[in-house]
Amino acid sequence: MAITEKALSESFDNGFGTLGNAWNVDHSVKGEIKLAGHSGIMEWATGRDAGHGYGTYTVNAKVDGNQPGPGIVFWPGNDQWPGQEIDLLEVTPDGSGRQYGTVHWNEGGSDAYETRIFEGVESGVFHDYQMIWEPGRITFKVDGAEKGVITDHVPLDFASGGMNNTIGFLNNNHDTSLTVRHVEFTPLGETAPDSAPAFTPEFGPIILPAPEESVITPDVASHDGPVDWNAIAAQVMANYAATGSWHL
Repeated sequence: MAITEKALSESFDNGFGTLGNAWNVDHSVKGEIKLAGHSGIMEWATGRDAGHGYGTYTVNAKVDGNQPGPGIVFWPGNDQWPGQEIDLLEVTPDGSGRQYGTVHWNEGGSDAYETRIFEGVESGVFHDYQMIWEPGRITFKVDGAEKGVITDHVPLDFASGGMNNTIGFLNNNHDTSLTVRHVEFTPLGETAPDSAPAFTPEFGPIILPAPEESVITPDVASHDGPVDWNAIAAQVMANYAATGSWHL
């Protein structure tokens, strides 16, 4: 039996909308969400079929700051890491503010990844970041211009016997922020979706202790519970301290 993907269009006119797993995210301005300091938001990762598979993902967003911290993250649907994380946006750690996309995979229990730099993309202004996930190919675009293609270790989606990814956003630096105004997913072979109904959960601010840099691979969360954003923050910081590379 065929598995039917659902299109998504979210403009944050009513809070967090369909991205219900939120932590320290500001939705005080109608039509956008802002992630600053340590914060994160994404769809619930409840199993291999959670989230979305092959198709076109478009995110209208703005990065402020020239340091690692902001991320547009497609998290494994089963909430297990290392795994098939795909990052539509990260920032290099060299102070240049250059942005890039990444495909991660599990290599014998360790994280492995391949990146593509988005040359010429300026921070401080809104861009349309786009990822096209097809069988054997992931294409990154910014404002319609192709910025890189990855063809190795491209995961299968759930409908093809693999796993889907959930849409999420992360900021992990007090000197950076990420503002998002629109998120859209169109399944492979379909046209752009209509707006999805919104859901507005109530979350208050959470103040977290500084992550311990000695923790390299914390237990992020089991697949049957919410994402532990504190553990993810610790993992990101520890990986950066250990390797000089800012990644999950």
